[in-house]
Parts: sequence; structure tokens; C-alpha cells
Amino acid sequence: MATMANPLSHDQAASSKRRHTRRSLPLFVQGRQNSGATLEIQIFNISETGVLVECEADLAAGDSIQLDLPHAGMVRARIVWTSGSVLGCQFDTPVSAATLSAAQLQSAVGGHLNLDTNDNASTDHFGARLQRLRIRKGLSQMDIAAHLGVSAPSISGWEKGRTRPKHARLDALAELLGVAQSELTEEPEPEGIQELVERSRDLIARAMSTTPDKVHITVEL
Repeated sequence: MATMANPLSHDQAASSKRRHTRRSLPLFVQGRQNSGATLEIQIFNISETGVLVECEADLAAGDSIQLDLPHAGMVRARIVWTSGSVLGCQFDTPVSAATLSAAQLQSAVGGHLNLDTNDNASTDHFGARLQRLRIRKGLSQMDIAAHLGVSAPSISGWEKGRTRPKHARLDALAELLGVAQSELTEEPEPEGIQELVERSRDLIARAMSTTPDKVHITVEL
């Protein structure tokens, strides 16, 4: 059963801050709890004053976490409401417009700035592809679970490679993610460096509202 917000999320200050424009961007970042334990955090949207994330750690309203944001580094935020693994957080100090732009840019080029073309070919599996496609669609594990009629921990198990969905659910899962079932179940073809650079140039241009010919990428080996 979902645990909803305590009154922290309903005060006037929080309501005022929610009026800041939020940028939707599926993005994975590292984080930390106050205890020092590391966190894997998926960001769904972000504004100068707050962020909506998903994280599997056992956290509650009133707890604080740190998120490693592009451009800004570690930023502390207070959890103001929870719904399962989805957390609504308020930054202790508003982040800059440059940080928001950097997060949007990193999201546009795939959630992680990783140009190692051999990485997916050697380690990619069903769970990793499911996680990547889910993030690209901006869906939480709870969204997937509700659509398929399973529990959120089941989706977590699929993504971590502990279990796989029954064949009967693959069609519905692929339809929800907007891909062919083969994209979930078959090994991907490795992407060449030139194709990767061209795709990255197009994504960066789209994120920055410019044209690909104005984007220059230099790779130092």
C-alpha cells in the first residue's frame, strides 16, 4: 500500500515552490543517504526547487538524501512525500539554471554520458534493456507494475536479472514501452562509433534547440 505525504508537502512554501517550471527528463544519477550508503536514483522531472525521483531504498518523508547532479555535484534534498518507491523532494538550496540545462542535456544523450561502444554488446541483457527503455519512456517501476498487474518488486527483479516475465506478458510490456518485442528479448547489434557520434549530435542539437551542424564532438583517445 502506498505511503502518501505527511503535512510537509502541503505547506504554503512547498506549494509556492511547486510553481517553478519543471523539466521532464528520464535520467539516472548516483546519490547518498545520510548514513553514507550509495543510492541509484532515477529522476523523472526537476525544477530549481525540487525533484521527482524513484529509488528502491527504504526512505520516508522528512529524510534527506544527496543527488549527484550534472554541473552542480552533490546536492542535498529533503523528501516531502513518498508513494512506494517514488519520492517528491525539495532542495535545501535552489539549483541553478545551468544545472537544469546540464541535466536536460545529459538526459538527451541517453541518461548516462557513456561512449564505450563495447559496453552494451558485452553486458547488455533483458533487465538492462528493460530499465533503459523504461527510463526513456519516463515510466516508474510502479507504472509498469500497474499496467501489467504485477508488483513493483517484480519489475525490480526483472531489471536486476533475478527473474524474467512470463512470455504472455512480453507483448503488453513491449507495447507499453513502444518497441517491438524483439528489442526486449534479442541481443542488440553493437553500434558503430560514427553512428553513435551522429546520433549524439542530433540529440544534443535537439536539447539545445539548434541544428546538428552547429554541434561539434571531439573524442580524445
